[in-house]
Amino acid sequence: MSDAPKAPARAKAPALPPLKALPKIRRSVLPDAAPPALSWRVRWDKWGGRSLALSLVVHLLLLSAGALIVVHHVTDRQLDFIPGGGSVQGAQAEEALQHKIQQKKNPWLKQAMPNRKLAVADRIKDVMVLSELPDTLDFSQPSKPMGGGPISGGFGLAGAAAGIGSGVGLGTRNGMVFGPLFGLTIKAKKLAVVLDVSSSMMPHLERVVTEVDKVAKGSVVVLYFGCGLEPPSKPLVGTKIFRTSAVEFEKFWRLGGATFMETANYKIKTQDPIPGKDLFLKLSRRPQTYFIHNVGVGYTWLALLSDEVRNADGLYWFSDFQDPVDFKQLTVVLDNLKRRKQRLYIHSSGKGQYFDLVKNQLVVPTEGDSYIEE
Repeated sequence: MSDAPKAPARAKAPALPPLKALPKIRRSVLPDAAPPALSWRVRWDKWGGRSLALSLVVHLLLLSAGALIVVHHVTDRQLDFIPGGGSVQGAQAEEALQHKIQQKKNPWLKQAMPNRKLAVADRIKDVMVLSELPDTLDFSQPSKPMGGGPISGGFGLAGAAAGIGSGVGLGTRNGMVFGPLFGLTIKAKKLAVVLDVSSSMMPHLERVVTEVDKVAKGSVVVLYFGCGLEPPSKPLVGTKIFRTSAVEFEKFWRLGGATFMETANYKIKTQDPIPGKDLFLKLSRRPQTYFIHNVGVGYTWLALLSDEVRNADGLYWFSDFQDPVDFKQLTVVLDNLKRRKQRLYIHSSGKGQYFDLVKNQLVVPTEGDSYIEE
């Protein structure tokens, strides 16, 4: 038997629990790093800043060039300025200005001027030369601009030649004077005519129109049936003024002075002769000639106060002055004549019963003239 000691028994290690499955490690994904911030120059280019800057520079150059031109033009303009205050500088400036004005006038003053001749006309074909004009002519402007006839010229009528040519003499009073016209000395720069075309006046009309055209060619003529001056008792119908060149005048004439409604319903028969054909043709072909349909013999003021004669400063009225005249209506007519600054000239074929009343209430207050032809 062996006495050797026995080795101690090895202790058993404790049993370990089984390993558990380890959880899977999830791989984290880091976000991409943000791109670096754009610089201001990159953003400026991206927004079109270069084009904008170029456009601004171009416009600034254009405005600068324009301003330079304007300043240069203004500073180069010569101003006639006279310093005030009675200083020596002011006196010198005034003397220099007067010398400059005189130098400008000299070339015009040296031009040869015609010997007292003046051409007046409204149209080229009607140009007329007035010679030997008196020194006392008054060319003051009327209250309203003048218009009208072919040879009015604003201040004169046709044929002024000191008693020759058309037979028109020139007076010596202040202003242009035309006459004689059937014994009337007419002082006017522009003449308008009102003629009574009633049956009693027909035998005289052609002679009157011919004489008017000698003395005042191209004057406005208004034809009216009658010569009375009365206020209307009711509204008047058919008072529109027509030219004698219209077909309405032929109807009016053929019917012996018809109303507007009568002419509207009338049909012209060319085979029927025209009464007073020569006078009709003369009036229908004459320029600046008008007529008013028959609305009654008492409303001649429709012609005397019409717009067609407004611009004349002389009114020549031919009639026999037999139709009634109302005193109140005379006042109305007179007020209008004075407002228009018109003189009234009446020529009566025989002395009608209302001639003196018209003369005293219209002719005398307007400083006109009157004539009775027996």
